Amino acid sequence: MTTNPTNADVGTDADVGADAADRIGIIGVGEIARALVEGLCEGADTLPDVFLSPRGASAAADLSRRYSSVQVCSDNQEVVDRATVVIIAVRPQDRTDALAGLTVAGDKVVVSVMAGVGNDELRRTLDTDAPIVRAIPLPDVRRRASVTVTHPSHPAATALFDRLGGSLPVAEETSFNVFSALTATITTHYWYLATLTEWAARHGVPSADADRYVRSLFQGVGRALSDEARTLPRLAAAHETPNGINERIRTTWFDAANTHALNDALDALLADLDHDPERRSEV
Repeated sequence: MTTNPTNADVGTDADVGADAADRIGIIGVGEIARALVEGLCEGADTLPDVFLSPRGASAAADLSRRYSSVQVCSDNQEVVDRATVVIIAVRPQDRTDALAGLTVAGDKVVVSVMAGVGNDELRRTLDTDAPIVRAIPLPDVRRRASVTVTHPSHPAATALFDRLGGSLPVAEETSFNVFSALTATITTHYWYLATLTEWAARHGVPSADADRYVRSLFQGVGRALSDEARTLPRLAAAHETPNGINERIRTTWFDAANTHALNDALDALLADLDHDPERRSEV
């Protein structure tokens, strides 16, 4: 178990954040919560104390068996009471039942990873003066390889997600919603790859071979993305020959009409995220 310094020992905001991120409670133990715990604990030099709610009992029990610093609490109130940072990771549609009756003291930091639920809305649900931070952790936090967008900036949230691949605080909730809309394109990318493999199979390539090749092809693309010295258009240009086959597919398929359609779809989603609470809860 970690030992936290007293308030008298705490100096800067960064110190406060690092200290707070050593006692983490998680309400709702689904896939993202599991990824967070694994990222915090797997192979880490210093293990934070992690307190899990009984929701998702099987996953919570498994995590507590794997990591000595992880404990399953009797109920959600115990999670809140024992933690300094409380992560709300329930499904948006389950939040009313999961959070009903909780008392969240003002010295806690609440981090919400519920898609589409605004800070004001959550504050009304919890009826608390505690700081509330929205976050968009992705599954790769389990490998400490994913940047997490947060709003607003808070040292405890920054310290938490810096352990998991990096944090990207944004000042405005409208900007946060733009990042949220971007995450909605992930499964579209997977379906794009699946469409490529299906096309190859229709032309006589064994499905397993097509799948293996497409995965290898785009894993290489993913590695190229780590070169942040080059912009995305420059990376694209580096993979194209003038009048070559890459340019041909890009200009004939990803044409102006498809570009407009993608922008229109994202604009419509962003409008829902910004203005419609009922739609936000379904994201």
